Amino acid sequence: MAKIVVFGASGKAGKEIAAVAEARGHEVTRIGRDPGVQAAAEVAAGHDVAVSSVADLSRDAAEFYREAASALVASGAGRIIVVGIYTLLETSPDVRVIDGPDFPDEHKPFCLGHAAGVEVLAESEADWLVMSPSGNFGGTPTGRYRLSEVDPADELTYEDFAVALVDEIDNPKHRRTQIGVASA
Repeated sequence: MAKIVVFGASGKAGKEIAAVAEARGHEVTRIGRDPGVQAAAEVAAGHDVAVSSVADLSRDAAEFYREAASALVASGAGRIIVVGIYTLLETSPDVRVIDGPDFPDEHKPFCLGHAAGVEVLAESEADWLVMSPSGNFGGTPTGRYRLSEVDPADELTYEDFAVALVDEIDNPKHRRTQIGVASA
């Protein structure tokens, strides 16, 4: 079984991810709030997997997500899995949802902040994966999911997303990329 640290374990996604991982017998360290960049790197050190499902809406999103990704890379955790957002999924090669002409300007800073964190991961040598719902969180839990292209109309529950994420921990199939997860 893996030794997993879940940052954001008091939030909706993190709580479910930690619960599924524990139910499967993994050793889980739950971190409920942002412990600070240095502390995050120290806490994640020695873990097989570091999962990040954090946000700090009081800070500049790009600064926060760059620092969070840098701390995870610096920790030396065996694998990094970040809970992402569907607006960074591609609608066609090299064109993300956020790049569309009708994407609302008021949402761009938060989304580009997430993208800045992904860039830090991509520039590193770390084993990382960003997993995003293909649309929004919502719906009724089914215990099932599927990998999917972006679909803003799709509703995936936190419970089903957690199953998908822990399945990826148990049986890694995707590395150094972002994938979308949809309801099944």
